[in-house]
Amino acid sequence: MARYLVIGGAGGVGSALVSTFKAAGHEIIASVLNDQEAKAVSAAHAEVACFPLDLSDPTSVVDAVRAAIDNGPLDGVAVCAAVAPIGILETANLKQVQRTLDVNIVSALAIFQAVIPSLRASRGRIAFTSSMAGKVAMPFVGQYSASKFGLEGLADAMRREVAGQGVHVALVEPGGIRTPMVDAQLMQVSQMIDALTPEEERLYGAFYRGFRDAAKASHELTASTASQVAAVLVRALTDATPVARYIAGADAEQLIAAAHAMSDAEMDGLMAQMMSGETAPA
Repeated sequence: MARYLVIGGAGGVGSALVSTFKAAGHEIIASVLNDQEAKAVSAAHAEVACFPLDLSDPTSVVDAVRAAIDNGPLDGVAVCAAVAPIGILETANLKQVQRTLDVNIVSALAIFQAVIPSLRASRGRIAFTSSMAGKVAMPFVGQYSASKFGLEGLADAMRREVAGQGVHVALVEPGGIRTPMVDAQLMQVSQMIDALTPEEERLYGAFYRGFRDAAKASHELTASTASQVAAVLVRALTDATPVARYIAGADAEQLIAAAHAMSDAEMDGLMAQMMSGETAPA
């Protein structure tokens, strides 16, 4: 029996990962955002130890995680929690941008600092959930893309710093994921479109509608299930010979391959087509 820490155990991917590890007989510690999430995890997964964790306050994360694992051994850590605000960068709320970076990047470092002694002792692994948006910056999700680009660089540096200590750091790069969060985003962007001023409509209306159409098509046609992404996280934490990056989903494979093959100008054109509805989202 192994012992795993799952950050974001109540979310779609996190919950699926907890289920997978529990079915295999492993011990799980899971972070949750609040009491409501803790009750949901406890109802779905018996004998999973939950603890509250506010990733928007990175300075509190190290102590909270260390207390939760109680200096015990850890075979692996999976970081599944993130925030994904949508909208045009020109009008982005800077406090929201700071929160996105705190949750998606700075807290990732805090988690790493908290668990690295335990992982070093067990020669364990940590896997961060990135995104295809961490390889290709997408219109309308600029905050999220920026945070995932940052996470990619952070995890690369971590991996290289601790490789000689027997700890492996991996990135899992999903494409679209079928979760309730996407349903909420689609509803939100429709409300945002209804609230556009004439000037905002002139400048960015096409981006709002293009994003909604592309996200809806992805959600219905090409997105992975939470369980499929969780299965890739399991591979990252258990493969006999782990690699630095695991792509999750055909859409992510296509877009990341295009990013390697295309020039910036070509990728700009592809993004413009996606936002205009002229081509299906990769």
